[in-house]
Amino acid sequence: MNLKFGLVAAASLLAVAAFAAIESGLKPGAQPSPFQVVDVTGPNKGKELCYRCQYGGSPVLAAFVKNDPAKAGQLLTDLQKVVDARKEKGLKSFAVFMSGPEAKVAIQKIAAEKKITIPLVFLPQGAQAQDIASYKISPEATNTVILWRASRVRSNFVDVDTAKVAEVAKAADAMLQ
Repeated sequence: MNLKFGLVAAASLLAVAAFAAIESGLKPGAQPSPFQVVDVTGPNKGKELCYRCQYGGSPVLAAFVKNDPAKAGQLLTDLQKVVDARKEKGLKSFAVFMSGPEAKVAIQKIAAEKKITIPLVFLPQGAQAQDIASYKISPEATNTVILWRASRVRSNFVDVDTAKVAEVAKAADAMLQ
């Protein structure tokens, strides 16, 4: 009897752990720090820069995407719509592929195929770079979307899919008030 109870309890704990939400990215109230990227498709194409620095206190939607650009097409299309609908209110955006220069060609391809105009970038030293470490992006997360304004994080979303984009849009609207 005790053995059965122990097995059921252990199985329950494993099930709960399997469904536990992944934590990734800066939490609301945190201050985003500078980090370097290489712009693949944006206005600074081919340059290494800090978009966090360039955008200053502007409202920003930043997406941090796991390595494979081809799998991010729908997310990028959905976020493009969120940003386009709020450009007049000053919303800035960029998407960071958590990889290095090896992703450049795939990033260019997905941007062309999906007609993405938000800047798509990669990390010059890859995901192990020290400057991006402070963002606490989980390697388990498919993506992490962070909204900030006036150098303070307002919202954080992990594993955003088409169903969750409405939540991101609502948070962007609240941030832009």
